[in-house]
Amino acid sequence: MKNKEFEKGEIEIYKAKDGPQIDVQLEAETVWLTQKQLAVLFDKDVRTVNEHIKNIYREEELNEKPTIRNFRIVQNEGGRTVERGVDFYNLDVIISVGYRVKSLRGTQFRIWATNVLRKHLVEGYTINKKRLTAQRSKIRELQDTVRLLGNIALLDGVSDEAKGIVQIIAEYSRALNILDDFDHQRLAAPKGTKKAKYKLTYEAARNVIEQMRIRFKGSALVGQEKDKSFQGSIGAIYQTFDGKDVYPTVEEKAAHLLYFVTKNHSFIDGNKRIAAALFVCFLQRNGILLDKDGRKRIDDNALVALTLMIAASKPSEKEIITKVILNLLNEKK
Repeated sequence: MKNKEFEKGEIEIYKAKDGPQIDVQLEAETVWLTQKQLAVLFDKDVRTVNEHIKNIYREEELNEKPTIRNFRIVQNEGGRTVERGVDFYNLDVIISVGYRVKSLRGTQFRIWATNVLRKHLVEGYTINKKRLTAQRSKIRELQDTVRLLGNIALLDGVSDEAKGIVQIIAEYSRALNILDDFDHQRLAAPKGTKKAKYKLTYEAARNVIEQMRIRFKGSALVGQEKDKSFQGSIGAIYQTFDGKDVYPTVEEKAAHLLYFVTKNHSFIDGNKRIAAALFVCFLQRNGILLDKDGRKRIDDNALVALTLMIAASKPSEKEIITKVILNLLNEKK
C-alpha cells in the first residue's frame, strides 16, 4: 500500500513480539493508522474497531477533527490498482481503542510508539537548535563584515559605486540587528526627540482622512466612524500621569498613534490606510519623516508590513511591536 500524501513524512516499522509487522506513518508529530491496520494491530475485527471509534467520538472522549485525516492511497484490489480516500487515525485514537479492547498487543504498541515519538521529538529539537545556533553565528559574521566594509568606504579612492553597495548592505545589517534583538527579547526602546513640535487634533486628523478620500476616490464608508474610539486614539498619545506625558517623545507618540488607530478599528472601512496616513503626516509635521540624508526612516513596504502586523497582533504584544517601530524610526548611524 502506498500513501501518496504521506510521501514527505517518515515510515517506521512496528513488529510486535508475537504479532504482525505494520508500516506506521509518522506525520505532524504523531502516528497514523487505518481501521484495517488497527484491527490487525489489536487482533480484532474491523467492525469492532469501527464501533469503538464511533463510541470514542460520540462520548466526546476525543475531538474528531484533529484526530482523523482522509488521505488518498493507491492499493491493489483483485489485481487492479485503485486509488481511494481512506481515513487514518492518530495516536490518541489508537491508544483509546487499545484501552477499550484491553489488548496486550495494544499495550506493547503504546510503549513502542511513545518511545519512537520521544526519539523523533528530541532529535528534531536538537537538529533545530543546531540550525538556530548556526544561523545566529552567520548573522554575527555578517554584521562584523558590514562593519569592516563601512571602514573601507571611508578610505580615499573608493568609488561611489562601491560606497553605494556598502550602504545597501548596511541597511540589511540594521534590519538583522533589530530582528536578532527581537528574537532574543532584548529589544529596547531607543531615545527619541524630546518634544513634539506639532500636536495632532481630531479636526486635523479628520481633514487628513477627507483628503485621502478625495485623492483615492474611496467609498463613502472609508473613514466613517463607528463610535467615539477614534477620538480616544488621538487623545491617548497625549495622555499624562502625575503631570508628565506617558509618551514623552515624538517617536513614542507616532508609534502609539499607528498602533491605536490600527488596533481600535474605529472606522467601517479604511482603518489600516488611515492609520498609516496619519502616522506619516504626524512624522512629517514634526520634522522626523526623513533622516539626515533625506530618506524615509520607514519606507513604504516596511510601513505596510508594520500596519498589517499590528492588525494581526494580540493586545499582549503591544509593547514589543511599538519597540520595533521605535527602532525603525531611530536615526540611522
